[in-house]
Amino acid sequence: MAHLIKLHTAGQNQEILFNLDTIVSAERSQSATGEFTSIQTRWGHQNVKETLEEILEKSKKSTLDNPSGDK
Repeated sequence: MAHLIKLHTAGQNQEILFNLDTIVSAERSQSATGEFTSIQTRWGHQNVKETLEEILEKSKKSTLDNPSGDK
């Protein structure tokens, strides 16, 4: 069962469902347009608006809502 959370793209602020099982690494970065979190996955990368702390909290809540993985 995939562990999904809602995030927002850094560029266009579009809401996306993100599969936490695909994350290889995540780091906070800054550019001329502002701060974002760059998430490296098995297949590429995605820049999102949420901070590392916000992503961690969402991942914990996702696990607490469904600890066994059943739906």
